[in-house]
Amino acid sequence: MGSEADCERDERIERQVWALIGKTAKYADGTPNLLLSHMLDTAAVAERIWEDYLAHASRGTLDRMAGGPGRGRELLMWLAALHDLGKATPAWQGKYPEAAKAVREAGLTWHAPTVEQYGWSHQHAGGYLVRRFLREEGWPPEHVEWVWPLVAGHHGFFPLAAGIKPPPPARGQAEGRQGWGEVQRALFHKVGGLLELRPAARQVPAEVPSRAQQLHLAGLIAMADQMASAKEYFGGIDDPAKVTLAGARERADTSWTALGLRRGWERLPVPDDGVFERRYGDPPRPVQRLAAETARTMPAPGMLIIEAPMGEGKTRAGLVVAEILAARFGYDGVFVGMPRWSTADPMFREVKEWAEATQDGLGAHVALLHLWQNLSPDWTALHDATPEQRTEALGHCGEDADTQREERTGDQSPSEFFFSAGRGLLCPFVVSSLDELLYSAARSNWASTRMAGLLGKVVLLDEVHATDVHGSQFLQEALRWLGQARVPVVLLSATLAPEQRRQVAEAYLTGVTGRDEYDGDSTAAPEGPARVTAICPPLDGGTTPATPVARACGSFSPDRPYTFEVLPEDVLRSSPEPADAALTARLAEELENGGCALAIRDTTPRAQSLYRALQERFGPDDVVLLHEHMTARDRTVRTDLCLRGLSPRDGSHRPRRLVVVATRVAEEAFDVDVDLLVTDPAPVDLLLQRAGRLHRNPLRRRPARLGAPRILITGMATGDAGESSTSGVPSTPGFLSSCEQRYGRYPLLVAAHVILEAVTGAGEPWVLPRRIPALVAAAYGDPLTLPAAWRDGAEAARREWLDVRRARADQARRLLLSRRGGGEGATLAGLHYVAARVLPGGRDLSALVRGEEPSAEAVVVVRDARGYRTMSGLRLGEGGQLPAAQIDDLLTHTMELPADYAPLHPPVLHPLPAWDQKPRDPRLSIRRALVLDVRHQVVLEGRRLRYDAELGLVDEGVVGGS
Repeated sequence: MGSEADCERDERIERQVWALIGKTAKYADGTPNLLLSHMLDTAAVAERIWEDYLAHASRGTLDRMAGGPGRGRELLMWLAALHDLGKATPAWQGKYPEAAKAVREAGLTWHAPTVEQYGWSHQHAGGYLVRRFLREEGWPPEHVEWVWPLVAGHHGFFPLAAGIKPPPPARGQAEGRQGWGEVQRALFHKVGGLLELRPAARQVPAEVPSRAQQLHLAGLIAMADQMASAKEYFGGIDDPAKVTLAGARERADTSWTALGLRRGWERLPVPDDGVFERRYGDPPRPVQRLAAETARTMPAPGMLIIEAPMGEGKTRAGLVVAEILAARFGYDGVFVGMPRWSTADPMFREVKEWAEATQDGLGAHVALLHLWQNLSPDWTALHDATPEQRTEALGHCGEDADTQREERTGDQSPSEFFFSAGRGLLCPFVVSSLDELLYSAARSNWASTRMAGLLGKVVLLDEVHATDVHGSQFLQEALRWLGQARVPVVLLSATLAPEQRRQVAEAYLTGVTGRDEYDGDSTAAPEGPARVTAICPPLDGGTTPATPVARACGSFSPDRPYTFEVLPEDVLRSSPEPADAALTARLAEELENGGCALAIRDTTPRAQSLYRALQERFGPDDVVLLHEHMTARDRTVRTDLCLRGLSPRDGSHRPRRLVVVATRVAEEAFDVDVDLLVTDPAPVDLLLQRAGRLHRNPLRRRPARLGAPRILITGMATGDAGESSTSGVPSTPGFLSSCEQRYGRYPLLVAAHVILEAVTGAGEPWVLPRRIPALVAAAYGDPLTLPAAWRDGAEAARREWLDVRRARADQARRLLLSRRGGGEGATLAGLHYVAARVLPGGRDLSALVRGEEPSAEAVVVVRDARGYRTMSGLRLGEGGQLPAAQIDDLLTHTMELPADYAPLHPPVLHPLPAWDQKPRDPRLSIRRALVLDVRHQVVLEGRRLRYDAELGLVDEGVVGGS
């Protein structure tokens, strides 16, 4: 028996442990929440995450790491509870008067001025204390060193070990003297007892997890903490007698049900050979059949690269492959990454339909991660619908770390919990720009939560070739982490260059092997227009992966020669009107007997100019304009019109004659079938992408004049005077300055060479799809032998192009999540050392992974004598007030401004007065308005802009200029 003094000491420590506050009354629904209560709440939520959210594959991985069945659940609960151990310090308790009073009354003291002067974050304090106590419990150093960063990084950033120590000038006051150590140690042990777990000394895992698995665990802990911090469901408890594990579990159950959280698939069967006909009504095409067969025979989850020409059904093949891999290996959702934000919108509808076809009710749990709120075509079409219809159509999951939203419940859309603080990827099914994946590979906040959302899913990336050299560094970094975690990855591409194929394969294999660089053979690429490459890790969990297996098959589309014609243009001329007049006359001739054409212009002003000329010739019903600088409503309605009217599968809505004038928005994931293509210059792979919109359905009957696929090239000068040469080989071509700035002169020279060879007959014709791999390989392989008259200028252009690419790649590497070769070890410690500035998501973070200045975005409103209104006439109240039910309608008038105006955001663009007043609606509080006058004009930085219902945003030039 202990002495009376020991009993008194134990009672004192017990009283002091229960005096610690975890949430102040402000953040716990009016009543302070005891620290032990919050720790148990977080553990109970972690248990629900284990039982009702984690994929079978994830649970199996954690169980193996922790030491056996059920051990993963215990470890996750315990670590989740310990996340706020650092609040048991004067540094945290002393910040809040209500907490400080209770702790001082229990007999714990500190020097308040010192603690106030030298801060110590509770997450760093927690890492420091956990590290100390695990050492005391005899944990092996290799396990101590991977566990403490999970606690120190539970708010999204992972510090170095040196960064978690208490501030030396505080002289122990921040950590606590005179009994604080006993209380902290007692709290550490008491948590395990209340959770009914084995003592800490017996919680040692069986193996050290990979860094990817550590990041997954860190993200799950952060998820549990964020859920358990919701005061709506976890109100404060200040009575120790009411703090129990059973009570915490009841609170966790209530919040889980109210939030509508769930995992994705449940007991998904492996699809059989008839899946394509059931899903899509058609038998599988060659590449679809090959991809499905390969997925069914992969010995372990790995990477599958599907390469096939445009129009072969790669997207559908990718979705079915994802379903097969998920069913075989225990994954329960899918992330679908598209090249751009705009291309994700049409894919959202297809993925919803596919998910619903796999299991009833899953279509409602597909999220569209988007920079804009509620602006997918499905939503725009329903902007006047009832609230119930809107909820059913809604599949949007945005991010905004600075606001809190009202939680939406029910089964009609993804839980509102996923809509902030980097949590979007935690949704079971996600359609997004590729940017969301790239964020997870950037050294910015909440990489752990994003990675936790990816590691239970199959990752499907479409049009992977479209990632530029800056974004490719983040893509390769993401693939390394996914490879290390053995996450199934499916890559789709029509024009993947050999070097790109090697880079993505080796990035994944580097993760699988755990090396800085992969030194095996990853270049398998058999001949054929369609190819499927499988890369699998070994079954025994070793570090030497199996040799990539690649198989080829024929194309669904027949080989056809694509002919080119260059319409020379004076590229130095400031006005495109003469060229527009010539092209309009030519299109009138080509479309005399009907037909549909697509004209892709390099810039918005060029597209607007051609649209005006075509409208005058054809009338308003036969021409559609589509570009980036339109309101979301205008753009999505027109995109939907094009996709329906020019569908390669359905001809019931096809117009007799139509010309779509577009910018690069029509380059990727724009599933249309046109009879004639007009395009400004672009690199070879992008020209092939654009050519994929031409004669996409080989069985369609077309006007006789348009029976063979033809491409008219504009925006290029083929001679010194801008006229074509008759000698066979022209002098060095000239290009639009905008094209050279975007792509570089050298890739344009290569494209011009292969085009002119096809025009003159000097080279092999473009027989597609057979020649696609060869054309892409030639464009990005060894330098081509260009005409003698071009060589000096071409070599200089090539050196400049390579220098720019190297510089952009180096810039990106400085911001990657890990620094290869930096000796950073096997843990997350220091993961955010020299981190990127805190970027919660949206345009700033998108700019980081794309290497661009963040673009400006604004909601377009008109101000007249009566106040504010939208372009469609919706009247706003005083200062821009609007009923909550009409906010989504307002937001469909959101528009992206040209990059030239990015510096104006936010200094010139401001919220309307009512948007910034409390209580703020989170949908408006982060918005900026572009306020137009009654003529729909505004002057920004000395330039007059006008929004035109047909043309979109028009730059009318310098105010007062000639």
